[in-house]
Amino acid sequence: MRKVAEGVYRVPARAANTYLVEASKGLVLVDSGLPGSENGILKAIAKLGKEPSDLKLVLLTHRHLDHIGSAAALKKQTGAKLASHPFEKPYAAGTLVISAPRAWSLYGRMVRKLTTLEYWSLKLFRIIKFQTTHVDLAADEESVLDGVGLDGSVVWTPGHTKGSVTLFLNQPSVAIVGDLLRARRGRLVEPLLMESISQTEASVKRVLDLDPEIICPGHGKPLPASKVKIEKRIVKPVVVAKKKEEEEDLEELTSGLF
Repeated sequence: MRKVAEGVYRVPARAANTYLVEASKGLVLVDSGLPGSENGILKAIAKLGKEPSDLKLVLLTHRHLDHIGSAAALKKQTGAKLASHPFEKPYAAGTLVISAPRAWSLYGRMVRKLTTLEYWSLKLFRIIKFQTTHVDLAADEESVLDGVGLDGSVVWTPGHTKGSVTLFLNQPSVAIVGDLLRARRGRLVEPLLMESISQTEASVKRVLDLDPEIICPGHGKPLPASKVKIEKRIVKPVVVAKKKEEEEDLEELTSGLF
């Protein structure tokens, strides 16, 4: 566990970062790592001199397994509420199957294939045991942070996934961005996998407009906002004959959420 700023701590979990944030009414955890990360997170809570019950909110930045994998276990062991954008809720619940976004580079395509193969291999041998869970709160509602007394906002930042969100803290000025950005060679760059390049670019601009001093990615070390260097990409228009069945299911499911 490493201190990022006053009241903000980076807790490396299995395959991704999680972040503990001290609020006036308890602790907030951003993301939960792969299944099996809960013990390390609980140890980090203890190092802060807190009890498991002091964790009041787990905010999931997006649907992928390395970010939601231990949410069910943490909810059970701490009693914390889970929050995500409504678009991500069906994936946490297991109603929709999680799939990797599109890769926009040769290296990204290689990573996508390798991680997909690794995931299904681990699942086949029951090394990864993902527990589905109910998301209690909609992260696009202002009250989600009011309940824990946290001075900040949850910002919708789609691009990596449709329902990705960022936690922005006013004091200290910190943005916890999930996989909107990743740290690479001392810079903050775009993710290898994105559902939409244009949405990613717009979301990065939205975060930078908040003028954070530090940006905390889901992968790699937190860095100053001045280290953001995203590549401009030209996207060829694609004519889609009809919506994918999964997108239709998602719209139907989320239309009545919360």
